[in-house]
Amino acid sequence: MNWTAIWALTWKELKRFIKVPGQTLGAPVVTTFLYFVVFSLSLGRGMIEIQGVSYTEFIMPGLIMMSVMTGALSSVSSALMLSKIMGTLSDLLVSPMTYLEMILGFSLSSVIRSMVTAALIYGTALFFVPFKVEHPIYLLVYLVIVAFAFSVAGLIIGIWADTFEQVSIFPTFLITPLSFLGGIFYSIEVLPAVLQTVSRLNPLLYMINGLRYGFYGVSDVDPTLAFIVGSVFLLVLSLVIWRLFSTGYKIKT
Repeated sequence: MNWTAIWALTWKELKRFIKVPGQTLGAPVVTTFLYFVVFSLSLGRGMIEIQGVSYTEFIMPGLIMMSVMTGALSSVSSALMLSKIMGTLSDLLVSPMTYLEMILGFSLSSVIRSMVTAALIYGTALFFVPFKVEHPIYLLVYLVIVAFAFSVAGLIIGIWADTFEQVSIFPTFLITPLSFLGGIFYSIEVLPAVLQTVSRLNPLLYMINGLRYGFYGVSDVDPTLAFIVGSVFLLVLSLVIWRLFSTGYKIKT
């Protein structure tokens, strides 16, 4: 494994988003801050506790996870699209780097960005909620797994897409709606039995509740099952991206 090459590609992509911190880091923090203001201050004061925590505390992990998933996917998919358009992806393909090293280089930059964003959002959340992390190791490991999974998903989308408009479809029309329906602002326990069953088919429900368990030790789903879902999601997507790179789908033309 050529870690020098991996870090070089990672640093190249990191510098790309460092140049526009307002867009890559500031925007998700400001957006999340507005969620806290609107939902926490206007609704949270009048609502009862959910699963033993205040409403403001309850929504915080979901907002962090939504930002991580959206940011990880959008960052790497846009980076790969840009590489395809500018022709730098061809340079990578003829370099001594293996497919695994290329995948890790792109993904690591996206994961690092997502983790920094998550830390900034949590820092913002501390203005509204007390510091509380019940299972820090579970939280960090699970957050990295999900960030990697959506980074790999972003690579898949970046390879498939032909335009930036196609790239934007997934975070806008898939991740955000599924996140909202995955229990960011409510517990699925308040839903009728039929809708609870339907909600459990949403993989983002497990990811949001997995992070909530890491913070507070409460969850709508079994935390072990949430960990398994995130891990399987990463494994399946990794196999798909490996197949795309090895066959040269839309990148060796």
